[in-house]
Amino acid sequence: MTSTPVAGPAPTLLRLGRPADLVAAVPVMLGFRPRESLVLVATGGPSGRRIGLTLRVDLPPPPQVPDVVRHAAATLCTDDPVGAAVVVVGAGARRRTDVVDVAVETLDDHGVTVHTAVWAEHTDGGGRWGCFGECACTGVLPDPAGTELAAAAVLAGAVLRGSRDELLRLVEPVDGIAIRRREGLLVASAGPGGPVDDDAVHLAALDAALAESAAGRCVIDDTRAVALAAALTRPTVRDAVLRRCAHDPGGLPGAEALWAALCRELPDPEAAEPAALLAATALLRGEGALANVALDRAERSWPGHRLTRLLRSAASVPLRPAEIREALLGGRP
Repeated sequence: MTSTPVAGPAPTLLRLGRPADLVAAVPVMLGFRPRESLVLVATGGPSGRRIGLTLRVDLPPPPQVPDVVRHAAATLCTDDPVGAAVVVVGAGARRRTDVVDVAVETLDDHGVTVHTAVWAEHTDGGGRWGCFGECACTGVLPDPAGTELAAAAVLAGAVLRGSRDELLRLVEPVDGIAIRRREGLLVASAGPGGPVDDDAVHLAALDAALAESAAGRCVIDDTRAVALAAALTRPTVRDAVLRRCAHDPGGLPGAEALWAALCRELPDPEAAEPAALLAATALLRGEGALANVALDRAERSWPGHRLTRLLRSAASVPLRPAEIREALLGGRP
């Protein structure tokens, strides 16, 4: 099972009278187009129409429905929603009443009313959708890029990816030979004559790489890979860079690009540091799906990594970007 809790960058009004718009907005809320998925959307606020936590899980086979769906619904309730929408996506989505029934029952047990329950073959424009229940409304989805939510997300700097696989490719190593070569260089640099013991020098190297990444011209060669890996292994340096990212929302896209590149270019366990930083910047941008992918990468690279554990807790609550920023600026992670 893969779950993707997502707290958006800002509360957004949802038009409850238009289920098709809700389904079309799901990729924007998740950051990618889901396939064979159950998506739960919490709503609340004074109007009851304000989008809260959005959570996706792989559409489970029938024997696993009770456990998977109940856990997902219970997780959604951590956002204290007034209502919820249930969206089932997949080729046979219209037949998955078993999933909807368990979701509605579990949410009702938590005092949350399901106001919308729909299925969709997929979430691309032109896909067929329909309502579960007596009304049995059906229709064709609009282009997700044309929704009001999509327009707002683009203005906020959100990126819509074609699938979750695209997120995975952002953090997976791409050149095994280079990775092994850098692993040897890192081992050699740990001996006499290794990296300088000066936080200011390491911060300067990271600042230069961040500036180049923001300008779209950062190149990670062996020398830079080893230097940045050495810098990030120093907790005081890593934490200082993390707080700088939290202070400068405008620099997050460039930082995100650098941390993702280092995830692909560094060996384990060194890759855990940029992976955790990528998760932090993703959380600061409200991109929960990317944050979870980055945290998975960090945990594989370095099981038990302390910053990763702390960020995983923040991602699972979940906290909104403003709350993440306040926590990061309040002290050392």
